[in-house]
Amino acid sequence: MQSFRKYSKSILPFFVSGFLIFLVFSLFVGLKKKTFQGLAIDVAQTAEVQIKGLSFTQTETGQLSWELVATEAVLTEKGQKALLQNISVTIPYGSGSTLSLQGDEGFVDTENKDFSLWKKTGLMTINLENGYTLQTSGLKWNASQRKIISDGKASISGRSMSVDGNSLSVSMDNQEMTVIGDVKALVH
Repeated sequence: MQSFRKYSKSILPFFVSGFLIFLVFSLFVGLKKKTFQGLAIDVAQTAEVQIKGLSFTQTETGQLSWELVATEAVLTEKGQKALLQNISVTIPYGSGSTLSLQGDEGFVDTENKDFSLWKKTGLMTINLENGYTLQTSGLKWNASQRKIISDGKASISGRSMSVDGNSLSVSMDNQEMTVIGDVKALVH
C-alpha cells in the first residue's frame, strides 16, 4: 500500500501537468479566431424575430452606400444584429461602377452598418468590372472606412498577374487593393 502511495505521488504531478498543458493549448487554439459559423450559432440562439425576404439599404449624405438583399434573416438584440441566408450585396463605387457580392450566409450589424458574408463551402468569387477576379472564403465590410476585408486567405487574378496572400483589404473610395501576409505574386 505504501509503494502505491509513493508511486501515485510521483505520477500525479505528470498527469496534472499534462492536463494543464492540454487546457492552455485548447484555450489558445479556441481564442485564435471566432469563425463565422460561431457567430451564426450565437445569433440563432438569441433570436427575437425571423424574417423571410429582407432588403436593407444604407445611404450616406443622400448617396447609396450599399444595398443588401437576403432570403431569410434572424434578428437579435432589439433588431441591431441579423444572421442572413442567401445574400446579395451591391456596393456602388467610382463613377457609376458597382461591386456585386454573393454569400450563402452572412451577418449584419444594423447599428454600425457593418456586414460579413461567407460561403458554406468553397470560395466566394467576385468578378470586378476591370477584368480582375477576387477569391476568398468570406469577407467583412467596415462601413466607417468603406473597406472590404477578407476573412482569411485571398487571391486576385487578372489578365497579366495573380496575387495570393493571407488577407485582402479593398478601399472602395480610392479603389486600392492591398494583399497582406505571405504574399506571392505571379506576373504572366
